[in-house]
Amino acid sequence: ACPTHVLYAADVDDAVRNAWVQVVPPNAGVVRVITESDDCPTVRFDGRTSPMHVRAKPDPDYDVLTCEAPIPGDVRQIEVAGRTLKPVSSNPQRIAIVGDTGCRMKAGHALDDGFQDCGDPNDWEFAKVAQRVAEWQPDLIIQLGDYIYREQPCPDGCGNCKGSPYNSPGMRMETWDVEFFDPGKPMLEAAPLVLVRGDHEKCERAGNGYFRFLDPFDARACTDFSAPYSLDFDELQLVVMDTVQAEDTKLSPQAVIDRYAADFDRAAEMATGNSWLISHRPIWALRPAAAPGSKTSTDVCGNQDIPELIAQDINVTVQNALAQSSAAGKLPPAVDLVLTAHIHVGEVLSFTGRRPPQMVVGISGTKLLPAVTEGIVGTEIDGEKVTHAMMVSVHGFFGAVPGPDSSWLTDVFDVNGESV
Repeated sequence: ACPTHVLYAADVDDAVRNAWVQVVPPNAGVVRVITESDDCPTVRFDGRTSPMHVRAKPDPDYDVLTCEAPIPGDVRQIEVAGRTLKPVSSNPQRIAIVGDTGCRMKAGHALDDGFQDCGDPNDWEFAKVAQRVAEWQPDLIIQLGDYIYREQPCPDGCGNCKGSPYNSPGMRMETWDVEFFDPGKPMLEAAPLVLVRGDHEKCERAGNGYFRFLDPFDARACTDFSAPYSLDFDELQLVVMDTVQAEDTKLSPQAVIDRYAADFDRAAEMATGNSWLISHRPIWALRPAAAPGSKTSTDVCGNQDIPELIAQDINVTVQNALAQSSAAGKLPPAVDLVLTAHIHVGEVLSFTGRRPPQMVVGISGTKLLPAVTEGIVGTEIDGEKVTHAMMVSVHGFFGAVPGPDSSWLTDVFDVNGESV
């Protein structure tokens, strides 16, 4: 006789649009789903069926129900709505890192302003990146923020973005679907995620959606500041800071600096060793920009030609906050790496002194900046000089695997999965 297949309630649910596992402090997992149903689905942990509870009800801007359920300890398999999801690993060995995934729709003067062809997978390549991340088979995925980039209507005469939804001000489900949840589905279902807030997810931009779907804490309204938190794995600690209010090249108001100085104090207390300090905005990084006086031309879609380039150092507000903290401008020795996004290149900088390396992963979909490849070594940023530098302008992701003596080896992969 043929074996009988038992169809569990968690096996099939066509109303569920997305499902993923998210890492929440201190090292726990939560299953989240977005469903068109009026009720939350059930989830099965190692064959044991469990209900999910409502995180956010539908409203005029979000016509979906968001549900979640905490993952019990020592679970080996998670099944929900026909998907099989990985539980949180206590010792991840393959970490995929993405950032700045959305499709740029914004007129402006920066080299990465303009209107991408959001319907062309060879221009806006996040869907390819998400697929390659899934194929890389990570144990953990870190998304470093900026999920929503469609901020302005498509200009007349520009065919790149005609008919595309855009956030106004980011409180619409259709924008979140086309920007993140639809193209990112392979990545969302591939491994547990750490989902960092970017400056595009400020409350006046797409923050309401971030807090509804992706915030690691219990359901709450959008807020300008979030407390630092740590995710403690067996051989790695991630200390996450929310720095979205920090201006890049001018000082933010003193109240913002004071808040981030206090957050640095708290982050320093949390760091126990083998720690990565994670945020969206960099502390010490270089952003390609047009040299003063260089002439540029702009097409109908707002895209500029490449003028003479300089490398502009940022972030002055975060640097100032760190200087005003008890750390007096230097991170504790327990911090091995500063991992951020925000600048639309892939970048790794090492420094003199005991400053940890700064890594920037802003290459996973949005309009890229041209890379500056010369004259970086020897540049001084906030009192220390760059000793080694790497900068690339290619859509893709970073992959990290353990190296010798508690180190990590990183590589940059393009949309074809090839090492850059």
